Amino acid sequence: MHYNSNNMNNKFKSEKSYSLGILLTSVSLLILFLSFGLPLFSKQSISLVELLIKIVLSILIIGLFVWCWIRTYYIVDKTKLTAICGPTKFDVRIQDIKVIKTNQKTINGIIKPTLSWKCIVIEYGGFKSISVSPENQETFINILTEINKDIFINYYA
Repeated sequence: MHYNSNNMNNKFKSEKSYSLGILLTSVSLLILFLSFGLPLFSKQSISLVELLIKIVLSILIIGLFVWCWIRTYYIVDKTKLTAICGPTKFDVRIQDIKVIKTNQKTINGIIKPTLSWKCIVIEYGGFKSISVSPENQETFINILTEINKDIFINYYA
């Protein structure tokens, strides 16, 4: 985490839940087993085209998991919060943030660029929300509330 007191480009790494990492690894192994192991064990013949399709799809899906695991972070500048997760990027105007809910579960929210089961939910705009899991949530929230003093914080135990 890099903290800049001028509120310019404060970067926060995503907290990582290793059980989520184990889940992503298990899903990756399941994909590989269903694509290659199962046909091998059942002695099914696979055409070259089918093999190439399975290789490409497996690389794309597993590559996406790895990309998200390595490249999930959040940037707070003077006007916006940017959440980056793998190839995706979400921008939220800080002045549009209404409520921050702490100690939430990842199943909440619509947009979830998070690598942890425990996150904070940011409600903004009309009825929009995004779940994020910065490593230092307290500093993250403090920076947002310094920029937008109207943000209401719901502290859940």
